[in-house]
Amino acid sequence: MVLLHGGSPRGAERIAACWADTRKVTQIAFKPEWARHNKAAPFRRNDRMLEVMPIGVIVFPGSNICENLADKARVLGIPVWRFAKGSA
Repeated sequence: MVLLHGGSPRGAERIAACWADTRKVTQIAFKPEWARHNKAAPFRRNDRMLEVMPIGVIVFPGSNICENLADKARVLGIPVWRFAKGSA
C-alpha cells in the first residue's frame, strides 16, 4: 500500500499522513507548486496525483479543489469514496 496525498499540514491529509506514519505505510506527498503554477497549482497537483493511476480516491468535505480531484478521477474510471460532514 502507498498513500498519496496533497501534503497539507492540517486537515484530512495530515490525519492520513499520521495514520501512515504510525503504520509504516509508504506515502508520497504531492504538494502544489505555487511559484510555478500560481492559482492553478492545486489543480495541477491533482493532475499529477492522478497520473499515477491510484486504485481509488477518498474525498472529504472541502473546497472545489477536492471536487475537481473527484471529477477527474471519475472520468479516468478511478473509484471515488466520498465522506460527508458528520458521517464519521
